[in-house]
Amino acid sequence: MKAALVEMLTVYILMLLLFQPILHDIYSTRANAVEMVLDSAIQKAANADNGRFTSEIIDEMRGTLVHTFLLDANDIRFTGTTELTPRGEYIEGKLSVKSTPRWLFRSMFGSVDRDPPEIVRYAKQMSEALVR
Repeated sequence: MKAALVEMLTVYILMLLLFQPILHDIYSTRANAVEMVLDSAIQKAANADNGRFTSEIIDEMRGTLVHTFLLDANDIRFTGTTELTPRGEYIEGKLSVKSTPRWLFRSMFGSVDRDPPEIVRYAKQMSEALVR
């Protein structure tokens, strides 16, 4: 009995040491990707040529997340300023994607529902568009 308990705990700890960092890296990479894509898009949206999130900018964000970071297109949601915003006012955008599991053994570390269901990033920048 003692040997079986030692083996079970050894396997459990070994699995944590091997796979937990990978789960954290996947979550962290996905969160950084969402932040970088949104930052790039808001710079384009605040440009003097646009003054809003155009459908091309939104499609480019989705395309980058789907093709470069291999996210499912159904898991990507965007809300933001889509109407023309004059210079001096703010353009806002919120990009969210489905979160990955953060723990290998979620039920052993408390509630299963403690992980956030989505990774959400928000950006706000002043518009440079000249409205004529």
